[in-house]
Amino acid sequence: MKTRIRLFALVSLAIAISVVGLSCAPKKEVAKAMEPRSINVLLWDDPYPKALAEMLPEFTKATNITVNIEMLQPPQVLTKTAVSVTDTATDYDVVGIDEGNVPVFASLLLPFDQWAKGTVYPKTDPASITPKMYSIGTWNGVQLGVPINGNLYVWMTRKDLIENPTYRSQFKAKHGYDLGVPKTFKELLEMGTFFYENDIAAGFGPFNGGPAGVLSEAVFMWESFGTKFIDYTGGTFKVVLDEGKAVEGMEFYKKLMAISPKGAETMAHVERQAAFAADPKGVFSMFIWPAQIAAYEDPAKSLVAGKIAYSAPPAGPRGQAAVTGAWAIAIPKASKNKEAAAEFVYWWSSKAIADRLVQANTIPARTESLTDPAYASSKPQLAALAESMKVAASRPRFKEIGQVQDVVKKYWVQGITGAMPAKDAIQMIVKETNDILKKAGY
Repeated sequence: MKTRIRLFALVSLAIAISVVGLSCAPKKEVAKAMEPRSINVLLWDDPYPKALAEMLPEFTKATNITVNIEMLQPPQVLTKTAVSVTDTATDYDVVGIDEGNVPVFASLLLPFDQWAKGTVYPKTDPASITPKMYSIGTWNGVQLGVPINGNLYVWMTRKDLIENPTYRSQFKAKHGYDLGVPKTFKELLEMGTFFYENDIAAGFGPFNGGPAGVLSEAVFMWESFGTKFIDYTGGTFKVVLDEGKAVEGMEFYKKLMAISPKGAETMAHVERQAAFAADPKGVFSMFIWPAQIAAYEDPAKSLVAGKIAYSAPPAGPRGQAAVTGAWAIAIPKASKNKEAAAEFVYWWSSKAIADRLVQANTIPARTESLTDPAYASSKPQLAALAESMKVAASRPRFKEIGQVQDVVKKYWVQGITGAMPAKDAIQMIVKETNDILKKAGY
């Protein structure tokens, strides 16, 4: 009997050790046990997804999932998604959706709370992204995708100008406070005017190029003066612009135009970079999209490399806003590989991959990677981006936004250049936007 008891105990111990051994097996062993799978992914073409693509062999090794990525220019991503993803079939298991188009494809996307748990990588924690950035992947109260890149306004100010002892002394004697990174619109205008009137540098670098960018500047001003443009309320889209506050915002931008470089009324990204980084006088302060920072910090292309201070945008009299232009990663409902697709997104949005994307000079949306002290000195723009994310503001999002931004550009530029009174320009924006909404059935 004792022999049998010992034998039973030994067998039980062996089974227990085997179970523990299996549960503690390295993650790489999981991949061997998983069936080989493949997923198709549609993304926008820029350095961020390209940096990710170089890491894909590691993901495949860990999961036995092969990832086939197709990258297209942003407008082509929209077109391809529209023809390749339906409610019953899809050519892609994962799609990148520009935040402005989330409402367009919302009915075709799998809600995030229905995504499978990860086998190798844990499900993305919403707390890893600031709430205002996380909302980019939300529509009508439903989270549809994971915001993946930190593309939003960050502010640039010339350090060599604000640290110059002579300029500091002269400015303080006139205004009674220290020259520095502008924290408010009042400071931005006073500091910019000081440099402009003393023929030291242009005071501000506006954006008056493509309609989407002009809408961004208008939203930046309106939010900073305390009013939204269009809101989704009562199950429909409505113009909610406070015309008085909107006029204030336009009039303030008009003052900034007066201290801007020559040709400010048509300045787009190329002209702004030339004015800020290639002109010997340069520009005192302006916003920048993160993907463009590398060119401004390249000594071969820029006269101000290493001379830029980064911050969140200055606050207006009634608010602070950093306009977003980010992408969310989503899974079509019709995908036949939802579990593998989710595993890929969890890997992409993990802290480990976010850190490596930072090292590759791209900007993830994961806050803890942007605020990592290890990057404080070598990549000072990251902490500023994290601060901008706290005040993130999205442009209106609905199918007809292209028509609306054309209207905004037409009258915004006329208003800020004095070709039309600001009050009249705002009234025309409201009228023609309401016409578009009415025609669309909202």
